Amino acid sequence: MNKYLLIFLTIFSFPIQAMNKSQCDVSEDELGKRYPATMQHNMDRNYDQLRTSLPGLGTMGNAQIKGMMKMMGPNYYWPVSAEGSTKNGVLIMAHGYGPGGDLDLFNSVQDLSKKYQTTLSIGMSMMTSSHVVCSVNEMILNNVEKIFVVPVSSSPHNTLVRQWNYIFKLEDNYAYSDVERINNEKIIMLDPISDHLYAKKIILDYTNEISSDPTNEALIIIAHGPIDEGDNEIELKLMNNIGQYIKKYTSIHSIKAFTLQDDAPKEIRNRNIEDIKTFMKMSEDDGKRVLMVSNLMSGQGIQRKLKKDFEGFDYVFNSKGLLTHPYYIEWIKESVNKQIE
Repeated sequence: MNKYLLIFLTIFSFPIQAMNKSQCDVSEDELGKRYPATMQHNMDRNYDQLRTSLPGLGTMGNAQIKGMMKMMGPNYYWPVSAEGSTKNGVLIMAHGYGPGGDLDLFNSVQDLSKKYQTTLSIGMSMMTSSHVVCSVNEMILNNVEKIFVVPVSSSPHNTLVRQWNYIFKLEDNYAYSDVERINNEKIIMLDPISDHLYAKKIILDYTNEISSDPTNEALIIIAHGPIDEGDNEIELKLMNNIGQYIKKYTSIHSIKAFTLQDDAPKEIRNRNIEDIKTFMKMSEDDGKRVLMVSNLMSGQGIQRKLKKDFEGFDYVFNSKGLLTHPYYIEWIKESVNKQIE
């Protein structure tokens, strides 16, 4: 009950600003989520660009892709508070985790919103950036002098972050399709958390929550993973850095990092699943209790798929995501403060 009271108190204290109707004709739901009206333009071009950018969609028709987009959830923005500093705003960009996961993120940034004007921008931005454009416009109308953009991602080396960078004119090429871009000197893009010390501490905490006999345990650190193989190698290096940190501060027998490459072609994902199963079986045969943690941002993402993937194996999975841990908010605060100093 208190969680929902917090939401409504926050939302109704937020002053609705006059907005540029040509870009920001929005509808608002009972929680304060704002959905820009769909812009009318040649969507066929975007579908063609998506099929080129993501080979896995190559054989899909427009209607199939549209259905897939609908399953991913809407693109929208969600003002958390306009009560913080008028000088600095924080725009937190996430691909979306479903109603429950998005609510977790909203509630986790309440403390941050007391210091900075804070807005969530939710969605993959694959065929539109209206939600990003409108959230930036609204902050500017609130007289924010600097907008610090926080990409909620485990790494900068993936198509999602590249698409966001394209929107802010930090990359020349789109990762999905050509969408409206933003060129504004008020915007400062921060780096994702990657293998920052706070990421290491969070995953260590989650490991300790499920560990009971470290010397007789094997730990899997699992990630969503990017599509591209080169990006995947970089992500595995970042994860191995996290694994080395956990090894330093625990006596867990063996630690191994894996990526699913969940959006890659099916045969690539299946290969990664088989590699993980091989490690699990070897660990079980060696008498080790298998633990699993992740660097996933939300606890309500692909975790349900993993239950089916590893059906029949005996393991303990701490499915919590990074973004609801207090250290994640501390990381955002420190990242913003470094830019301000």
